[in-house]
Amino acid sequence: MNAFLAELGKQLVTRWTAAVLLPGALFAAAVVLAQVLGQRHAVDRRALAAWWDGLAAGPAAGSGASLLIGAAAFLLGAAAAGIVAQSVGVLVSWTWSLAGSGPVLGRLAARRCRRWERADAAVLAAERALLADPGDPALRDRTRRAIARRAAICLVEPARPTWVGDRLHAADVRVHRGYGIDLAVGWPRLWLLLPEDARGELAAAQDRCGAAARLAGWGLLYAVLGAFWWPALVVGVVALPTARQRARLAVAVYAELAEAAVDLYGRDLAVQLGLPCPDRLTREIGEQVTAIVRKDDVVPRARRAGAAGRPSPRP
Repeated sequence: MNAFLAELGKQLVTRWTAAVLLPGALFAAAVVLAQVLGQRHAVDRRALAAWWDGLAAGPAAGSGASLLIGAAAFLLGAAAAGIVAQSVGVLVSWTWSLAGSGPVLGRLAARRCRRWERADAAVLAAERALLADPGDPALRDRTRRAIARRAAICLVEPARPTWVGDRLHAADVRVHRGYGIDLAVGWPRLWLLLPEDARGELAAAQDRCGAAARLAGWGLLYAVLGAFWWPALVVGVVALPTARQRARLAVAVYAELAEAAVDLYGRDLAVQLGLPCPDRLTREIGEQVTAIVRKDDVVPRARRAGAAGRPSPRP
């Protein structure tokens, strides 16, 4: 047990150092450069060298206590920056689940919905043309491209202001349409039935989603720092699109794995809940699974009304 705890501690320290301390140290160094150089001398090596020489020749240069205090302050600043970036990353992840309600989010969701409707109309037109002439390879390619353009917007009709939010929402919709299972409430039960390998794949995909969100947090911090030191703005401008692309890839993989978990182990969930499922999982059985995991009240209203009129039994 002691060896296990020691190894676990090492892994946690390693992950914390890689995810928080090292990026935080880079950001803390950028903050120091922003304070020393500013906008006018942002890339002036002479100004940086002069500041370094003055620091080395200062009265506190040979003091071990001063060096220790400076190093501790730098590390604390790096850790604080890492915690702030992680918090911003959590906020970014939270925005992925926002619905298209409100003036701003509603307009964004409506815009995505209009784009999807135009793409869906193009798919229907291509399919009608292909049905009229099934042997034309050009029409077959046109149909495939139209379907790919529609899927690039969303796999189902959009209902979220962002692509990432819609991809996660599409997984819920597709599972419910196919099996009648509410994935939001059924997922914790399904997770308990998954084998270790499947859990590992899902956990790795979820970690990649979190890493993309943290990168977005760092990008926002560097963009803010760019108001005082323009090279930091360059870093932020590069980091934010990269984080967006990584988030799309990670969320797409995670959503596909979640749907695959239902495809492969949804029947096991029904059996574990005591439902007869000798063959493949059907929508009727999936709706019963949803009713069980939601703890839906299946007592008829008349019985509830009658029970409400009777006094409760005394102990």
